[in-house]
Amino acid sequence: MRKVTVITPSRLHFALIDLNGSLGRVDGGIGLSLAYPGFKIIAQYSDETNIIAPDEILPRANRILSLLKDKCDIGNVTIKIEENIPSHVGLGSGTQLSLGIAKAVCTLYDIDLTHQEIAFIVERGGTSGIGIAAFSHGGFIVDGGHEFSKDKFCEGMKNSFLPSSASKGIKPPPIIVRYDFPDWDILVTIPNCKHISGDDEVKLFQTLCPMPLEDVQKIAHIILLKMLPSIVQNDIESFGEAIDLIQNIGWKKVEIEKQDEIVRQMMTFLRENGGYGVGLSSWGPAIFCFGEDLTKLQMITNDYLIENRIGGYCFLTHANNSGATVIDDNGTYRSGLETANQQRSFR
Repeated sequence: MRKVTVITPSRLHFALIDLNGSLGRVDGGIGLSLAYPGFKIIAQYSDETNIIAPDEILPRANRILSLLKDKCDIGNVTIKIEENIPSHVGLGSGTQLSLGIAKAVCTLYDIDLTHQEIAFIVERGGTSGIGIAAFSHGGFIVDGGHEFSKDKFCEGMKNSFLPSSASKGIKPPPIIVRYDFPDWDILVTIPNCKHISGDDEVKLFQTLCPMPLEDVQKIAHIILLKMLPSIVQNDIESFGEAIDLIQNIGWKKVEIEKQDEIVRQMMTFLRENGGYGVGLSSWGPAIFCFGEDLTKLQMITNDYLIENRIGGYCFLTHANNSGATVIDDNGTYRSGLETANQQRSFR
């Protein structure tokens, strides 16, 4: 019986670039695809539709499959989720689960859709395009945001400042930069504390946006003339400085200010103990940093979490520079970088 397995990356979301919108575009994101953790999703033909998944994932998985069935000609399928990304910690589990299920089912039924087309069907990419690009081809990613106007409504265009969870019917943004990322250690720490999402996140967007244009200009300057050159030149110190600068500007500054004190405490600890580029991924509470060898820092961070009764956990990972893996009866292949023609046909 034919079956398809999809293994997804996860992602770090470094920052949203523009929540001002004065140039007619909004959002824009910078981020990085991670090799671990990821979803392992298996889909195969079945006499009836069935999803085998942890309880916390099951409702979302059912909704993803329902959205896909509304738009595509697919039959019964059994979906089994064997490995997963922790939910609501800032590692992009929602997008990877959505794309992973949809890609597995579309491959099973020979439905030819680009990843951006799939993302639109399963309602991802309404704010950031980092998760979609992480799935498609991995690496370090900058997306170009969405067309934006508060004065008119056009299909697929944003006319308000909203997070991904509340941005439906919006086409995913174009990817304007994609680099292979150096093979640096990445330490991810997830302290045991609250996570901001849902109505709380929507209210923050509605009350604090638009952000000052000066903040947008600062973050764009840092990205263009510090962060991008540091990746090309494999300069971990300069890259870390760029990440550190971004934590104190614009929407990222808001995200950090709204966290538990534990998060800011952990970020200080990582900086003081040798981590390059300590940052908060999305709304957290996942915190990341970079280094040539972070084995010792992982050990002392784990001890710190225990000794201070913070709870949570930390782990080492690396960048994923190839995107999701798809395995079917015909062998294994990487999702890979979609062609320019495929992406243009969607836009």
